[in-house]
Amino acid sequence: MASMIPHNDKTLTLDSRVTFHDNNSMPRFGLGTWRSEPGKVQNIVREAILNHGYRLFDGAWIYQNEHEVGNGIHEALEQSQGAVKREDLFITTKLWNQHHEPQDVEWAVRDSLKKLRLDYIDLYLIHWPVAFKNIPDNVWSQKDGEKTRLYAENVTLADTWKAMEKLVDAQLVRSIGVSNFNQSQIDEILQIARIRPVVNQIELHPYFNQAEMREYCAKNDIVVTSYSPLSNLKRENEREEDASALYNPVIQEIAKEKHKTPAQIIIRWHLQHGLVVIPKTVTPERLAENAHIYDFALSDTDMRRINQLGETHRRRFVNPPFLPPGDKPVFDN
Repeated sequence: MASMIPHNDKTLTLDSRVTFHDNNSMPRFGLGTWRSEPGKVQNIVREAILNHGYRLFDGAWIYQNEHEVGNGIHEALEQSQGAVKREDLFITTKLWNQHHEPQDVEWAVRDSLKKLRLDYIDLYLIHWPVAFKNIPDNVWSQKDGEKTRLYAENVTLADTWKAMEKLVDAQLVRSIGVSNFNQSQIDEILQIARIRPVVNQIELHPYFNQAEMREYCAKNDIVVTSYSPLSNLKRENEREEDASALYNPVIQEIAKEKHKTPAQIIIRWHLQHGLVVIPKTVTPERLAENAHIYDFALSDTDMRRINQLGETHRRRFVNPPFLPPGDKPVFDN
């Protein structure tokens, strides 16, 4: 398992990075952009860079906001007047399911680069271990009056990965990895990889702490990035306080003791587990709050109490029906 940072560690800062096995390095903390409202992403990215020291930004082709992320980046670089440079930033984006066929992989990254207005991507991930046919509507096709996904049946993960490796060779991306992969799927890639994946980005939060996957990734020198790190998703007609760990009494009690917010407690929990964490927000106040987690630490007892929530409140929020025949969830737990 990724080693826990001792609770009295003084070296963890906003500038802390993790070094990959390919010798590139990634900030430990950044801004996620999934489900960020259109029209707000550009401003929040600019604000994050200029006023709060954010250097890691996580996006994806399918989020349909890469152009806003790119505009925010370039506004910040220009307004910083040289104080912040492109090489100071770490940009992650992802290959969507319909672009898994080898001939489509380079097109996809070039399309992301064009929207982001960048010359290279720092980290490019296979978004899901599922290959769709490359059809205009991204995900669905109408068949017999029902929505039915069309799958690229003869495309393997190995095929897609070999095309990803060529992006590194072409210097379009610096590092490559995966997202939402299980152990057997990563094993499939490791068996054929010339360039091994550096990251697995997965849903990870106090209600779903992924201890087994973290241990597997640590053994294979793969960094884990936590998405939906605050477990602040909810199902239809569900109250937020019933879904989110932000309202959990254990988290709230620790927050009160530390004079911090529940979000700050959870983000610190991720960092002390050695994880990369990318909370999403488009609110300036929360943008500042989320980054202010370096003037306190969680004790070993605090960490254990939060870890136990993964047993008492275990819950996965993100499990789309991406597998054939078109309605089967990706994960079986």
